[in-house]
Formats: sequence, structure tokens, C-alpha cells
Amino acid sequence: MGKREQWFREGAPLFRQALEQLRLADRLPTTEDDYYACPCCLIAYPFEAIAEKVLSTEHVPPDALGGKGMLLTCTRCNNDAGRRFDAHAIKRADVHNFLLRKESNRPVRAVFLADGISVRGEVQSSGTGWLMQGVPKQNDPAMLDAHEKALREASERGEVPKFTFTLTERFSPQHADVSWIRSAYLAAFAALGWHYILRPELDPIRAQLKSDSPTELPLTIGFNPKADSNIRSIMIVREPENLSSVHVVIGHYTVFLPDPWGTLSLQDLAESISGLSDETGGVTATLSGQIADWPTKPMYLLDKATR
Repeated sequence: MGKREQWFREGAPLFRQALEQLRLADRLPTTEDDYYACPCCLIAYPFEAIAEKVLSTEHVPPDALGGKGMLLTCTRCNNDAGRRFDAHAIKRADVHNFLLRKESNRPVRAVFLADGISVRGEVQSSGTGWLMQGVPKQNDPAMLDAHEKALREASERGEVPKFTFTLTERFSPQHADVSWIRSAYLAAFAALGWHYILRPELDPIRAQLKSDSPTELPLTIGFNPKADSNIRSIMIVREPENLSSVHVVIGHYTVFLPDPWGTLSLQDLAESISGLSDETGGVTATLSGQIADWPTKPMYLLDKATR
């Protein structure tokens, strides 16, 4: 049995069990056939959806951001997230890595200016320096020649060229934030299971994932440029009470999600976080609670605890 088939066989009976215990069993057909719901849209699919590639392996975070295959989502939700949100998160990560002088796999768009002559190009961080090049298709060849000539002549005179560049990579920070919130939500599902995500407090996240607008979701996300990019952690926070939550850390990003008991909504958490912000926008808080292992596959901790 392949990995996707195994994940379906493990998750489907727990999904039905959770629906029954939450008095939502009428969401499934009355037959005893197995169904697995995409955690993003909650549409339930039969086992045949695996072979038909309607259910696919989801990487958390996205593969281009170092994620690993962790669970099943429907192909539509997977593809839509890549187009609507993940593409923006990837571009923002490229810019952050460049500014932090970390080695990057992809170049960033930029405009180069030498003695008043500008050309469009790309710049990439090697970790020890920058690699810059103009893009011929985006420039008038005469401007490229003039730009190169200005740099060459300054060098021949023994002068330091008057050279600057401006990053012009375009992305939506709000859409990028939703991408990371989505990754945190999926990691929390993989760790805790159906009993967690079927709570109504998680409905706003699923509604946001269906929308192209990034303005509907209270944002409970933070960015720490000094954090280890490889860190992955999940904590069920009990104290302080105004931050009761599922606290997910993925590299530089920290996301607060509603707790499993329905204590606080996303709006409540957003207001608590805002109240803790200092003049620079930073937030410092001491959290206590239970650490959950970072999932490499669906663990369904809450579902298995209710058997």
C-alpha cells in the first residue's frame, strides 16, 4: 500500500468517528463506505479519489519553501493555494533571503543604475556576495550597451562606478501571510486531527482559503528574522489565558491558531497579540503548555484520544 493510500485508510474511519461524536454524521452518506475530507475545503472523497488523483500529497510548508509531504488535500485546494498564496510567500522569502544575505536558489527582480543609466535585471545572493545580470528581453539593447560602457569606463579610469540597484520583485505580503497561516493550519491538523479542525473557530481560515481576498482573516502571524529557518514546533498553549492557542512555528514564522477547546477565536487572539506589541511591532510573551511532536504524517492525536 502506498503512502497516500495508507493515509486515506488511517484517516477515513477517524473522520467518520469525529463526525459522529460531534453530531455531524449527516454530512456523510449513510453507507459505511470510507470517506476522507480535504482539510481545506472539507469536501469528502471516496477511496477512488486516490487513483483518480483528486486527492494529492500536500507539502507543509510548500515544497519550494522546504516543506515535506505530510498529508492529503484535494488537488484543487492544493493548486489554488499555490496560485493564490504560496507564489507570494515564495517571492517574499526570496527577498528576505537576499536581504539576510542567505544563499538563494532563485534570483530577485531588480533595476540597476550606473551613472544615470538604468537597466532591468535580476540579482541573486550566493551567501558571500551578489550575482547580478541584466535581462536582454526586458531592455533596449542600446541601454544595455550604454550601461556596460559606463561601468567599463569608470573601471578604466580607476574610479568606483556610481552604481545602485533597487529590488522590484512584486508580491502581496497579505497573501504571503495567508500561505503561512495555511501551512500552520495543516500542520495542526496533521498533529491533532479532525476533532480540532472541525471546530467552528477554524471556519474563518477555510473561508479565507477559498477567497482571493487577503483582507478577511484576522492575522495572528509574526516574523522573526533571527529565528532558525529549520525550526518546526507545535505547542498547545494554556498560559497565559489570553493566548490560549495552538502555537505553530515554521522557521521565521510564528502563527497562533484557536485552541482545541474553543476558548478564543482568531479575532480574540489577534487582539491579544496586538495588545502585547511594543513600539517596533515586536511581541514578547512567555508561553506554557504541551509540546506536540512535529508531524511527518497525520497523527490524529485528539481523534485517537477519544476512541
